[in-house]
Amino acid sequence: MKRTLPFLLIVLCCFSGLYFDLKAQSIQGIWTGKISRRSATAGASESLEIQISQTGNFLWGHSFASKDTSRFVLYKLEGKRNKKEQSISLKEIGQPAYSLPDAFFPCEKVYKLEYYRIGNTQYLSGTWGGRGAFMDTTCFPNEELLVVLQKIKSPDYPINSFVTKKLVNYFTRKNELRIMDSSTIEEKIMEQQWDNPSNKTGRDSILITDRRQDIQEILQTTDSNIRISLYDNATIDDDTVSIFVNKLPVLLQQRLSARAYVFEIKAPVPGKPVEILMQAENLGSIPPNTALMVVETGKKRYEVRMSAGYDKHAVLIITYLPD
Repeated sequence: MKRTLPFLLIVLCCFSGLYFDLKAQSIQGIWTGKISRRSATAGASESLEIQISQTGNFLWGHSFASKDTSRFVLYKLEGKRNKKEQSISLKEIGQPAYSLPDAFFPCEKVYKLEYYRIGNTQYLSGTWGGRGAFMDTTCFPNEELLVVLQKIKSPDYPINSFVTKKLVNYFTRKNELRIMDSSTIEEKIMEQQWDNPSNKTGRDSILITDRRQDIQEILQTTDSNIRISLYDNATIDDDTVSIFVNKLPVLLQQRLSARAYVFEIKAPVPGKPVEILMQAENLGSIPPNTALMVVETGKKRYEVRMSAGYDKHAVLIITYLPD
């Protein structure tokens, strides 16, 4: 029988000071997250990272979209910030640099975004659309196209090195994975586990640790009531996690198993995404720390597989948009 935790009912609509005015915020920096073609299907997203420079309301930079190590598209980017409407528009321009399978073409995207903030994490969230780079046809017509990005607090390289850094990282990682066998990958994971000073399971802290936040999935729902069941993923190996919703704790240092921890949340405002963060408290006996998160809302059911470690938190973003 599933274990339910009714006392963890979170009513997010009462939060005050959660979202902040765009007028006072600088958009300049490096933003990373996910872009999705089908909001109704978990796992239909790919990574997106953009570099934005800003002068007044004018924005420019680059976008880098990638799917594993099999493909990437790099575009120049320009746009503007609309203070009156509290919105941001960005458009990919020029000739892209890309690596795609045969018969695939880049999609020149236009982004319509809003700025918001949860705790110290800054987000850009919205929709996108576009046309084929070499053919005047709409990319992915009649699909729900979502994007969620978070601002990197302390990038490990200057924004003016963005293009070089992304291309070098892409091709270097691709080549490393080609020559690395499974035993080598496992050794690297174990090195991370035992060399990390945070390798402890004590209950001496309930705070979110200072780790990189990795947006691993984005979903959209037409129902504000959301039910989440959390299991260990695959092998039961003593994975222990804490769960935070919009930076507030709902599960603290819980060992995952085949039986579910269940909690419910209520999305606060249409168009304002909810951040669900999974923090690894250990790595279990088989690193990294993994969990299956089943999301039920309205008549929809999604299965999201989360992976966290001592270097990153796993983040799921859910946006409520009523019909």
